[in-house]
Amino acid sequence: SLNAQQPAGVGNSAPIRVGQIGVGHAHANKLSAYMASPDYEVVGIVEADDDLRALAKTVEPFRGCKWMSEDQLLSTSDLQVVLVETHVRDLLATAARCIAAGKHIHLDKPAGASLPAFANLLQQAESQQLMVQLGYMYRFNPAIVLLRQLIEAGAMGDVFEAHAVMSKVVTAEARAEHAEFSGGMMFELGCHLIDLMVGLLGAPQKITPFAQHAAGADDPLIDNMLAVFEYPRTLATVKTSAMEVDGFSRRHLVVCGTKGTMHIQPADSFGYAHELSVQTAVLQASRMPLD
Repeated sequence: SLNAQQPAGVGNSAPIRVGQIGVGHAHANKLSAYMASPDYEVVGIVEADDDLRALAKTVEPFRGCKWMSEDQLLSTSDLQVVLVETHVRDLLATAARCIAAGKHIHLDKPAGASLPAFANLLQQAESQQLMVQLGYMYRFNPAIVLLRQLIEAGAMGDVFEAHAVMSKVVTAEARAEHAEFSGGMMFELGCHLIDLMVGLLGAPQKITPFAQHAAGADDPLIDNMLAVFEYPRTLATVKTSAMEVDGFSRRHLVVCGTKGTMHIQPADSFGYAHELSVQTAVLQASRMPLD
């Protein structure tokens, strides 16, 4: 059960005190949204890698931030939320230390390569009534919210077909980083779409993957991927690649039902500021204690 205490900074004068660990993640610059919001006070940022820290200090939004060690941040008075923005390989271990310190976390995606470790993280958070927010920004895109409502209300009829695409051109340097994980681009980008499909349609009965190394690049990255999700009365596909020119504009979700079709494109219309407003709203709605 949730404690009825109103969290500080949401509907009150005192801002929510937030810190960040890591700048290695591609989305680490979302800190700017927290810095610009009156609902949050950024108390400090951590980066153990000397080179990354030195670089970050020269660019926005990190220029002028208060830098400290992880121990200093987690022991900061009244720290309530930690943004976990390390390299993907370090996300889960870092998040586990934040939960052990009694802090709510925003955990970027994909949340590490170990499902058992992730499940344990959620169990530890639940036992302390702590929030784990994942960096899946599509969940609260207003168009996705509307689609979910239409499906639940039966306005779409029986959903029999769904398609989702999320691709881009990945640089040679980033390809090498992504190749560390066997899931390829489905792990890096397709995770957003898998999250959408399961959120809209539930767990599939069967998944059939198709994986290619299609580019001429000298790396092992699985860069051209498709997954077919089978449901009793629905077929859904998830497609992602590392080579699509202007892929951002074609990122889309199409859902077809017997009473209508909804096509959302481009899917990236809402960024970190929207994600932040949703997080604030969720904190308020849950009335979960932040201390």
